[in-house]
Amino acid sequence: MKNKLPVTICFLAFMAVLLFQAGSAAAEYSFSNDADAVERAADSVFMLEVYDAHSNRIAVGSGFVIFQPDLMATNYHVIEDGAYIVAVGDDKDQYMMDEVCVANKKLDLAILRFSPAKAIAPLPYDASDSLKRSQPVVAIGSPAGLKNTVSLGNISAFFERDSKNWIQFTAPISSGSSGGVLLNDQGKVIGITTATYATAQNVNLAVRVSTLVQLYNQWDGRSIRKLGQVTGHGGANFSVSSAPTEATGKVWITKSGKKYHNNPTCSKMKSPVEIDLLEAIENGYEPCGKCYK
Repeated sequence: MKNKLPVTICFLAFMAVLLFQAGSAAAEYSFSNDADAVERAADSVFMLEVYDAHSNRIAVGSGFVIFQPDLMATNYHVIEDGAYIVAVGDDKDQYMMDEVCVANKKLDLAILRFSPAKAIAPLPYDASDSLKRSQPVVAIGSPAGLKNTVSLGNISAFFERDSKNWIQFTAPISSGSSGGVLLNDQGKVIGITTATYATAQNVNLAVRVSTLVQLYNQWDGRSIRKLGQVTGHGGANFSVSSAPTEATGKVWITKSGKKYHNNPTCSKMKSPVEIDLLEAIENGYEPCGKCYK
């Protein structure tokens, strides 16, 4: 019995060291240092190309999937003048959207509905008040139209202004990042990247996700309005029978031309080639003035 006691003490000490190391490893997890986790999060973030009723691209912003696999959050000012939106994902999947669940111009937030062709994981969120200055953050968006750019930084400050609870942070963002996602070091959404001070250095702002959660909770889960109705800019001016929300609409082009047409017999076109509407838009074709009066 005398020999067993030291062995037992050593075993317990060994187990204590293992448990301490395991606990330390768990406590030290950092989303910002986990490149694979950041890549997975980027799968739920999209570049938003905003078009008016005449299919002119008028803005580029960002959005991300949250709450449900078919819901996308963004800033209201991203969609403000739009009739429909083309969302472009990391894998080049594209979705046309013109359905709004709920939007609030004063809060500068909107939640859109779309029909993904495959399962997209909604990003988890942290709406608690546990944030502190200096905590690491990750921003994902499309600054200057550069799709799903990742930047790192930290929380600088918190303040309330213009009815919005702001997070000030240092992860670089630019025009096109609006509507993008700000994640904490556990990989949870804490804000919607919204603004930056052009005259200051690295002073960037995100609306707290708790404000977005409140907006989502105001939605009855059923009511949908067309984007043109919400923004007052009318619907997409399509003569084709398919709805703008479908990604399967067909148009016709001349390979050497610059326009797309909804009628293969349009006199403005020679040797018509049928392609997807989204493909035409992505490749820079503009609507034919005769087909889309």
